[in-house]
Amino acid sequence: MTVRKLGRKKENRERTLRNLATSLMLYEKVCTTEAKAKAVAPLVERVISHVLKGGLAARRTIKSELFDMNAVSKLFEDLPARQGKRSSGFVRITKLAARPGDGAPMAQLELLFTPLEEILGKQTQTKVTVRKSAKKEADEAEPEKEEETK
Repeated sequence: MTVRKLGRKKENRERTLRNLATSLMLYEKVCTTEAKAKAVAPLVERVISHVLKGGLAARRTIKSELFDMNAVSKLFEDLPARQGKRSSGFVRITKLAARPGDGAPMAQLELLFTPLEEILGKQTQTKVTVRKSAKKEADEAEPEKEEETK
């Protein structure tokens, strides 16, 4: 098995990847270099597989992998409801433009889950207000046209 060393010693490399995995769990999208993204994807896949198994042993294993307890609790509370029929392939790596400073190839890591709005069956507030205002404008515009023709 090839290990991506990322130009760091073992302890620093492991902490960097665990930190990146924790950030990905909390924010669901993270921009990083391609090398780090490819190195952290298997770690995240393994963590999510443990979550889907459930149980106290899985919680303790993940607690030892991630740095933040908020990330662990978010995984166990939100993930099973948002998982859907997906059994693997929880991480998407999208290549981005090179970083301006040093030209390093960048990538975006994101978790692939169903958005909470779709699960709850609710629409966001902004979409509802736009539809109402457009409807009101259309209703108000029609009577004015009729008055002008009479």
